Amino acid sequence: MSSESYSVEDARASLGTLDAFRVIVEGIPAITYVDADDDLSTGLYVSPQVETILGFTQEEWMSSPRFWLDHIHPDDRGWVLEQNLQDPPSGETRIEYRVIAADGRTVWVRDEATLVKDSDGNGMFWRGVIVDVTEIKTAEDKLKRSLDMLRHAMSERRMLLRRLEDAGEQERRAIASDIHDDSIQVMASVSLRLQSLDSDIPEDRQPALRDIRVMVDQAIERLRSLVFELRPPALDSKGLTAALRQYLERAGAEAGFDYRVEDRLDVEPPSDVRTQLYRIAQEAIANVRNHANARLVEVSFQPKGSGIVMRIRDDGRGFDVDGVEPRPGHLGFSAMRERAEMAGGVWSIESFPGKGTTVEFWLPIEAPSPSGSSKP
Repeated sequence: MSSESYSVEDARASLGTLDAFRVIVEGIPAITYVDADDDLSTGLYVSPQVETILGFTQEEWMSSPRFWLDHIHPDDRGWVLEQNLQDPPSGETRIEYRVIAADGRTVWVRDEATLVKDSDGNGMFWRGVIVDVTEIKTAEDKLKRSLDMLRHAMSERRMLLRRLEDAGEQERRAIASDIHDDSIQVMASVSLRLQSLDSDIPEDRQPALRDIRVMVDQAIERLRSLVFELRPPALDSKGLTAALRQYLERAGAEAGFDYRVEDRLDVEPPSDVRTQLYRIAQEAIANVRNHANARLVEVSFQPKGSGIVMRIRDDGRGFDVDGVEPRPGHLGFSAMRERAEMAGGVWSIESFPGKGTTVEFWLPIEAPSPSGSSKP
């Protein structure tokens, strides 16, 4: 804060008598001061609160032009001096920094000052107030640490849930593989053996044999459906779109709705993201199948920012979102939201009675590497 117009002596003289000034300012619970408009902000006046707040007497504070600067915390001194040398166009400053008190304490202060000018617009002196904000800063610091701890805890929780989910997917994949390679193959062999027995079974026993074959074929189909629910092979071999189409075809056949899939992705998502996208969509489609009485289900997904946004919309009966209650054995909206947030994404739902339902969620995804494979 510098000016060639007024010297320190001129500034002192411009203050005139300080009696009325002191009556006003020395009752304020803050340090009030007047500084010259020079490079060191030479002190012209400081109120006695400087001793109450910082432990220095008025005489000590005014003993040297560098006294104020020398007692600023070393980590703050450089930038405070640099800012002090600047002349703000507004003629006002407001900064927060640390001061080392007389007893060695570190005191956070908020320093606000206004440049007082003469009738010609020349700066005469700075009039300011210093307030102790240590308690506020301490509370802010505690809040920041608490928020950091909360973020860390949430991050650890998401990581744990992600590991559990990954472990669950691996287990589903293993069970599906075992069922496909063992149980279904055995049942298929039984079906073939039953067919070969046609010519050896008496005519009167043929109906019973056909009934057994139907039961075996139905068991095979249920096992295949179970494999598909556990881990659709297309999700790994053909990608997200193919797996969703297969699921929609099955669900639509059961519930009587048509479907459309709009895929605007340029590359296939990584395996873990692909799985999360599929699982959330699967639950949303299952809700449509079981509750919506829809005629059409539209699924679309596309890049958005650093991730992928997916939208599942139906033209079914809809419902009051605020009034919905979880059903026993039903995964529910909270679990879909949990799955999305676990992956670092967001999830939302919009529905109105008689106007259908739209589920939308966004999951983050890392940019594919140059060697990454394209979508099949």
